[in-house]
Amino acid sequence: MRLRYTSNALTGAAAMVALGASVASAQATSTRRIPISKEAPGEVAHVDTVTIYKTDTLRLTGETVYRTDTVRTTNTVTRVDTVIPPAPPIRLPGGLYFGVGAGMNLPEGSLYVPNAPGNAFQAQLGWQGARSLLGLRIDGMYSRPGEDSQFSGFQADPDVVNVNGDAKLQLPWFHHLFGRTPSFALYGIGGASYVMYKNLPMVLNSAIAGQPVPGVRTGDYDWEHHWGWNAGGGASLAFGRTEVFVEARNIQFNNDIAPTSRQIPIVLGVNWY
Repeated sequence: MRLRYTSNALTGAAAMVALGASVASAQATSTRRIPISKEAPGEVAHVDTVTIYKTDTLRLTGETVYRTDTVRTTNTVTRVDTVIPPAPPIRLPGGLYFGVGAGMNLPEGSLYVPNAPGNAFQAQLGWQGARSLLGLRIDGMYSRPGEDSQFSGFQADPDVVNVNGDAKLQLPWFHHLFGRTPSFALYGIGGASYVMYKNLPMVLNSAIAGQPVPGVRTGDYDWEHHWGWNAGGGASLAFGRTEVFVEARNIQFNNDIAPTSRQIPIVLGVNWY
Protein backbone atom coordinates (compact mmCIF):
# COMPACT_ATOMS: atom_id res chain seq x y z
CA MET A 1 0.00 0.00 0.00
CA ARG A 2 2.73 2.44 0.82
CA LEU A 3 4.58 1.49 -2.36
CA ARG A 4 1.50 2.41 -4.36
CA TYR A 5 1.30 5.87 -2.77
CA THR A 6 5.00 6.41 -3.41
CA SER A 7 4.54 5.51 -7.07
CA ASN A 8 1.66 7.93 -7.40
CA ALA A 9 3.69 10.67 -5.75
CA LEU A 10 6.64 10.11 -8.09
CA THR A 11 4.34 10.15 -11.10
CA GLY A 12 2.79 13.45 -9.99
CA ALA A 13 6.18 15.02 -9.38
CA ALA A 14 7.39 14.00 -12.80
CA ALA A 15 4.30 15.50 -14.41
CA MET A 16 4.84 18.80 -12.59
CA VAL A 17 8.48 18.97 -13.71
CA ALA A 18 7.49 18.26 -17.30
CA LEU A 19 4.78 20.92 -17.12
CA GLY A 20 7.24 23.54 -15.82
CA ALA A 21 9.78 22.73 -18.52
CA SER A 22 7.11 22.99 -21.20
CA VAL A 23 5.92 26.36 -19.94
CA ALA A 24 9.51 27.66 -19.79
CA SER A 25 10.11 26.42 -23.31
CA ALA A 26 6.92 28.07 -24.56
CA GLN A 27 7.93 31.42 -23.06
CA ALA A 28 11.33 31.42 -24.75
CA THR A 29 11.09 33.00 -28.20
CA SER A 30 13.81 33.36 -30.77
CA THR A 31 15.19 36.86 -31.21
CA ARG A 32 17.19 36.02 -34.32
CA ARG A 33 16.27 38.18 -37.35
CA ILE A 34 16.43 36.93 -40.90
CA PRO A 35 18.87 39.20 -42.75
CA ILE A 36 17.27 41.49 -45.31
CA SER A 37 19.29 42.40 -48.37
CA LYS A 38 19.51 46.02 -49.49
CA GLU A 39 16.58 46.97 -51.69
CA ALA A 40 17.18 47.92 -55.28
CA PRO A 41 16.22 51.44 -56.42
CA GLY A 42 12.49 51.71 -56.88
CA GLU A 43 11.73 48.85 -54.45
CA VAL A 44 10.14 48.97 -50.98
CA ALA A 45 10.55 46.05 -48.53
CA HIS A 46 7.60 45.04 -46.36
CA VAL A 47 8.12 42.64 -43.40
CA ASP A 48 5.21 40.36 -42.56
CA THR A 49 5.45 38.45 -39.22
CA VAL A 50 3.32 35.35 -38.62
CA THR A 51 3.22 33.98 -35.02
CA ILE A 52 1.98 30.47 -34.16
CA TYR A 53 1.72 29.58 -30.46
CA LYS A 54 2.80 26.25 -28.94
CA THR A 55 1.54 25.27 -25.49
CA ASP A 56 2.06 21.93 -23.76
CA THR A 57 -0.85 21.00 -21.50
CA LEU A 58 -0.61 17.98 -19.10
CA ARG A 59 -3.69 16.30 -17.77
CA LEU A 60 -3.47 13.70 -14.96
CA THR A 61 -6.10 11.02 -14.79
CA GLY A 62 -5.13 8.40 -12.22
CA GLU A 63 -1.77 7.13 -13.35
CA THR A 64 -2.34 8.12 -17.02
CA VAL A 65 -0.77 11.37 -18.30
CA TYR A 66 -2.38 13.13 -21.30
CA ARG A 67 -0.48 15.88 -23.17
CA THR A 68 -1.91 18.39 -25.68
CA ASP A 69 0.63 20.33 -27.78
CA THR A 70 -0.09 23.86 -29.12
CA VAL A 71 2.80 25.07 -31.27
CA ARG A 72 3.95 28.69 -31.28
CA THR A 73 6.50 29.67 -33.91
CA THR A 74 7.45 33.04 -35.40
CA ASN A 75 8.24 33.33 -39.13
CA THR A 76 9.38 36.60 -40.70
CA VAL A 77 8.61 36.96 -44.43
CA THR A 78 10.08 39.83 -46.48
CA ARG A 79 7.94 41.03 -49.41
CA VAL A 80 9.48 43.42 -51.96
CA ASP A 81 7.13 45.75 -53.82
CA THR A 82 8.43 47.50 -56.93
CA VAL A 83 7.48 51.17 -57.05
CA ILE A 84 7.31 52.76 -60.52
CA PRO A 85 7.89 56.53 -60.31
CA PRO A 86 5.42 58.73 -62.22
CA ALA A 87 6.41 59.87 -65.71
CA PRO A 88 7.79 63.41 -65.89
CA PRO A 89 5.35 66.00 -67.29
CA ILE A 90 5.58 66.77 -70.98
CA ARG A 91 6.68 70.31 -71.67
CA LEU A 92 4.66 71.55 -74.62
CA PRO A 93 5.99 74.22 -76.97
CA GLY A 94 4.44 77.63 -77.04
CA GLY A 95 5.06 81.24 -77.91
CA LEU A 96 7.28 82.52 -80.70
CA TYR A 97 8.19 80.18 -83.57
CA PHE A 98 9.71 80.30 -87.04
CA GLY A 99 9.81 77.77 -89.82
CA VAL A 100 10.12 76.91 -93.50
CA GLY A 101 8.08 74.89 -95.96
CA ALA A 102 7.93 73.77 -99.57
CA GLY A 103 5.37 72.29 -101.91
CA MET A 104 3.44 73.11 -105.04
CA ASN A 105 1.24 75.98 -106.20
CA LEU A 106 -1.83 75.22 -108.32
CA PRO A 107 -3.14 78.00 -110.62
CA GLU A 108 -6.91 78.52 -110.68
CA GLY A 109 -9.36 81.13 -111.98
CA SER A 110 -7.86 83.40 -114.62
CA LEU A 111 -4.47 81.69 -114.10
CA TYR A 112 -5.69 78.17 -114.86
CA VAL A 113 -5.56 78.00 -118.66
CA PRO A 114 -2.18 79.62 -119.47
CA ASN A 115 -0.27 78.25 -116.45
CA ALA A 116 0.58 74.83 -115.00
CA PRO A 117 1.31 73.81 -111.38
CA GLY A 118 4.70 74.97 -110.14
CA ASN A 119 7.02 74.88 -107.14
CA ALA A 120 6.41 76.92 -103.99
CA PHE A 121 8.78 77.87 -101.14
CA GLN A 122 7.69 79.45 -97.88
CA ALA A 123 9.13 80.95 -94.68
CA GLN A 124 6.94 81.88 -91.69
CA LEU A 125 7.15 83.64 -88.34
CA GLY A 126 4.39 83.42 -85.77
CA TRP A 127 3.23 83.27 -82.17
CA GLN A 128 0.86 80.75 -80.59
CA GLY A 129 0.78 78.85 -77.31
CA ALA A 130 0.60 75.07 -77.34
CA ARG A 131 -2.96 75.16 -75.98
CA SER A 132 -3.96 78.62 -77.24
CA LEU A 133 -6.94 78.73 -79.56
CA LEU A 134 -5.79 81.85 -81.42
CA GLY A 135 -2.39 82.70 -82.86
CA LEU A 136 -0.82 85.08 -85.37
CA ARG A 137 1.43 84.34 -88.34
CA ILE A 138 3.15 86.17 -91.16
CA ASP A 139 4.67 84.31 -94.08
CA GLY A 140 6.32 84.97 -97.40
CA MET A 141 6.01 82.62 -100.37
CA TYR A 142 7.80 82.50 -103.69
CA SER A 143 6.44 80.36 -106.51
CA ARG A 144 7.12 79.86 -110.18
CA PRO A 145 4.12 78.48 -112.04
CA GLY A 146 4.76 75.96 -114.78
CA GLU A 147 4.40 77.08 -118.38
CA ASP A 148 1.69 75.71 -120.61
CA SER A 149 3.14 74.57 -123.91
CA GLN A 150 0.59 76.64 -125.88
CA PHE A 151 1.77 79.91 -124.33
CA SER A 152 5.40 79.34 -123.29
CA GLY A 153 6.80 80.62 -126.58
CA PHE A 154 5.32 84.10 -126.06
CA GLN A 155 6.66 85.03 -122.63
CA ALA A 156 9.46 84.76 -120.09
CA ASP A 157 9.30 82.59 -116.96
CA PRO A 158 6.60 83.85 -114.54
CA ASP A 159 7.42 84.80 -110.92
CA VAL A 160 4.90 85.22 -108.08
CA VAL A 161 5.55 86.48 -104.53
CA ASN A 162 2.84 86.32 -101.83
CA VAL A 163 3.10 88.02 -98.42
CA ASN A 164 0.34 86.92 -96.02
CA GLY A 165 -0.65 88.20 -92.60
CA ASP A 166 -2.97 85.71 -90.91
CA ALA A 167 -4.85 84.75 -87.81
CA LYS A 168 -4.55 81.05 -86.93
CA LEU A 169 -7.35 79.23 -85.10
CA GLN A 170 -6.29 75.94 -83.47
CA LEU A 171 -9.01 73.41 -82.63
CA PRO A 172 -8.64 72.12 -79.03
CA TRP A 173 -10.19 68.64 -79.26
CA PHE A 174 -7.53 66.50 -80.93
CA HIS A 175 -4.28 67.14 -79.02
CA HIS A 176 -4.11 63.60 -77.52
CA LEU A 177 -5.28 61.70 -80.60
CA PHE A 178 -1.98 59.77 -80.57
CA GLY A 179 -1.53 59.70 -76.78
CA ARG A 180 0.70 61.93 -74.67
CA THR A 181 3.08 62.52 -77.56
CA PRO A 182 3.16 63.63 -80.31
CA SER A 183 0.61 66.38 -79.87
CA PHE A 184 -1.82 66.57 -82.79
CA ALA A 185 -3.68 69.69 -83.93
CA LEU A 186 -6.06 70.79 -86.65
CA TYR A 187 -6.18 74.48 -87.49
CA GLY A 188 -7.73 77.06 -89.79
CA ILE A 189 -5.81 80.05 -91.13
CA GLY A 190 -6.77 83.19 -93.01
CA GLY A 191 -6.11 86.88 -93.50
CA ALA A 192 -4.83 89.50 -95.92
CA SER A 193 -2.45 88.90 -98.84
CA TYR A 194 -0.18 91.16 -100.85
CA VAL A 195 0.57 89.64 -104.26
CA MET A 196 3.42 90.66 -106.61
CA TYR A 197 4.01 89.03 -109.98
CA LYS A 198 5.63 89.53 -113.38
CA ASN A 199 5.48 87.67 -116.70
CA LEU A 200 2.35 85.95 -115.45
CA PRO A 201 -0.09 85.07 -118.26
CA MET A 202 -3.80 85.26 -117.45
CA VAL A 203 -7.17 85.06 -119.13
CA LEU A 204 -8.62 88.50 -119.86
CA ASN A 205 -12.10 89.92 -119.47
CA SER A 206 -11.96 90.94 -123.14
CA ALA A 207 -9.42 90.62 -125.92
CA ILE A 208 -6.62 93.18 -126.04
CA ALA A 209 -5.07 94.19 -129.34
CA GLY A 210 -1.54 92.99 -129.96
CA GLN A 211 -1.79 89.75 -127.94
CA PRO A 212 -0.58 86.65 -129.80
CA VAL A 213 -3.35 84.50 -128.26
CA PRO A 214 -6.84 86.07 -128.27
CA GLY A 215 -8.30 86.52 -124.81
CA VAL A 216 -5.01 85.77 -122.99
CA ARG A 217 -2.38 88.24 -121.93
CA THR A 218 1.16 86.99 -122.52
CA GLY A 219 4.59 88.59 -122.98
CA ASP A 220 7.07 90.42 -120.75
CA TYR A 221 5.69 92.70 -118.06
CA ASP A 222 7.15 94.54 -115.09
CA TRP A 223 6.24 93.70 -111.50
CA GLU A 224 2.56 94.24 -110.71
CA HIS A 225 1.09 94.56 -107.21
CA HIS A 226 -2.36 93.69 -105.87
CA TRP A 227 -4.07 93.22 -102.52
CA GLY A 228 -6.07 90.10 -101.87
CA TRP A 229 -6.96 87.59 -99.18
CA ASN A 230 -6.22 83.98 -98.25
CA ALA A 231 -7.92 81.21 -96.28
CA GLY A 232 -7.25 77.54 -95.67
CA GLY A 233 -6.36 74.97 -93.05
CA GLY A 234 -3.86 72.35 -92.01
CA ALA A 235 -2.78 69.70 -89.53
CA SER A 236 0.33 69.47 -87.35
CA LEU A 237 2.29 67.05 -85.14
CA ALA A 238 4.47 68.47 -82.36
CA PHE A 239 7.51 66.56 -81.02
CA GLY A 240 8.94 68.58 -78.14
CA ARG A 241 9.88 71.96 -79.60
CA THR A 242 9.60 70.84 -83.23
CA GLU A 243 6.32 70.91 -85.15
CA VAL A 244 5.68 69.32 -88.55
CA PHE A 245 2.69 70.58 -90.52
CA VAL A 246 0.88 70.30 -93.86
CA GLU A 247 -1.55 72.93 -95.07
CA ALA A 248 -3.45 74.15 -98.12
CA ARG A 249 -4.76 77.65 -98.80
CA ASN A 250 -6.56 79.68 -101.42
CA ILE A 251 -4.80 82.98 -102.22
CA GLN A 252 -7.07 85.21 -104.27
CA PHE A 253 -6.70 88.63 -105.89
CA ASN A 254 -8.38 90.71 -108.59
CA ASN A 255 -7.27 93.21 -111.21
CA ASP A 256 -9.13 95.38 -113.70
CA ILE A 257 -8.50 93.41 -116.87
CA ALA A 258 -8.99 89.79 -115.78
CA PRO A 259 -11.42 87.66 -113.79
CA THR A 260 -10.55 86.57 -110.26
CA SER A 261 -7.05 85.06 -110.01
CA ARG A 262 -6.47 82.25 -107.52
CA GLN A 263 -3.48 80.28 -106.29
CA ILE A 264 -3.76 77.12 -104.20
CA PRO A 265 -0.42 76.37 -102.50
CA ILE A 266 -0.07 72.99 -100.74
CA VAL A 267 2.91 73.12 -98.38
CA LEU A 268 4.71 70.66 -96.10
CA GLY A 269 6.79 72.43 -93.49
CA VAL A 270 8.41 72.48 -90.08
CA ASN A 271 8.32 75.02 -87.20
CA TRP A 272 10.74 75.44 -84.31
CA TYR A 273 9.64 76.99 -80.98
